[in-house]
This record gives sequence, structure tokens and C-alpha cells, in this order.
Amino acid sequence: MKRTHRQAGFSLIEVMTAVGIVGILAALSYAALELLPQRTRLTGGALEFAAVLSSARSHSYGRNERVAVLVDADGYASDRPINYWVVVDRWGNLAQTMQSNPNWRDLTALAPGAPAPPGAEYPLLDAGHFNASIRLLENGFKAAVGSVAHPGCTLGHINKVGLAEGSTPGSNTFPPPFCFVPNDQACTFCSGNGSTTPVRGVVFFEPDGRVVLANSDGVPSPAGSGSITFLPSGAGLEAAQSVILLNTGIVRTVSVER
Repeated sequence: MKRTHRQAGFSLIEVMTAVGIVGILAALSYAALELLPQRTRLTGGALEFAAVLSSARSHSYGRNERVAVLVDADGYASDRPINYWVVVDRWGNLAQTMQSNPNWRDLTALAPGAPAPPGAEYPLLDAGHFNASIRLLENGFKAAVGSVAHPGCTLGHINKVGLAEGSTPGSNTFPPPFCFVPNDQACTFCSGNGSTTPVRGVVFFEPDGRVVLANSDGVPSPAGSGSITFLPSGAGLEAAQSVILLNTGIVRTVSVER
């Protein structure tokens, strides 16, 4: 019997089908890669800063030392990224050092004085900056949602929840139980107006779990809570996200699209 052999290879239809599938997958991958930076910009500021704060608190508790997170946000319209430094306040004098150097912009301007030995530096645990597209929202979370109170903050007792110690001025725009947290500035515990002076502040984490929110001179905020609100450059107010900090150690992130 005569045997016939089929020539090895692919038909034109099979090749065209494979090319079409590869093209579709490539288009979907490109779209995903294009969307990824945007998603990073929308979530990076608040979530990254909350992670930095959480790490600093863990360092403080684990080392049994005071740890500070310094923030320098420059101006609202600046292209300079928001910088942060996490340091150990080993000698308990960082606030005094900040007050003695009111124009500090980084750690090089914050050399510790006595009782630190000559030439000493504050031990650096972490440092970095956000994507340059992440800016602070000039008038805080309230600017993004207006003066309308959160639906859950309309009860008379809601701003009396004992989550913070000390003065707790009401804002009513954050969801319960954080209705009392200040909300009308980009950083409610920082110094600077964001136009002629940079927005700067510090968060101190004590070994016992307490948190001290202070301005660029190291002066503690009289409020028992604070917030810092981020907005990607060019994004709408619906993309604003805020980090809530309480002096009892609670840290939460809140977005406008709640």
C-alpha cells in the first residue's frame, strides 16, 4: 500500500490565529501597564505615608526609643517631591534642635546638641520621597468634600468618642469614629503656608505607644489628633486621600470615594 505523509508545519489560518491572539494579549498588557502608574499615583501618597508611620511606630516599640518621622512637603505647586526621614531621637532633643534651626530642610541642618557627643547625628532608620506627582491638598480633606458632614457624624455624641487625649476640635467630614479630627489644612499639625514657606512637621512615636504631632519647630499641636491630605497632581478632588493620626497611636487612611 502506498503511504502518504503530511508535511510538518502550520497552516496559514493557524499562524494568523496565533498572531491575532498574541496581538490581543499585547494590547491588554500595554493597557495594564499604562494604568499601573496612574493607580500608583492615586494611592501611593496616603498608603505609603501610613506604612512609613507604622514602621516608625514598630521601631519605637521594638527599640524602646523615641522615633520621629520628619516631613518636608515644600509648596503646593512645586515639582519638588515630598520628602521624609525616620530617625531615632536618641537624646530626646530633636524638638529643641528643630527649634534652633527653623529653616531646616533635611537632616544636614539638624545636628544634635548636648547631651549628644560632638559630631553625633540622629540615627537614620529610613528616608525617601513620594512620586513627584503626589502633592498635598492645600486646604485639607475639607476642601475635597466641602462642609458637608459625613452621614455618620450627625449624632450628638459622635465627637465625644475617647480615641484621643486632649483638645479634639470637630470636623465632621471624616467617617466615624474620627469625626473630631481636624481637616481644614493640608497638614493640620505642620508649619508653613505652602506658598512662601514650605509645609513641614514631625510625628514623634514614644516607646509607650503615645504619639506627639508637632510643627517644624518641634512645638506639639494642642489638638489630640491631626491629618495630612494628599492629591495626585492633575487629579480631581475625588482622588484625595488623607492620613488620620491620633496621639493615642491610631493611624488610619480615608479617601473621598468612601
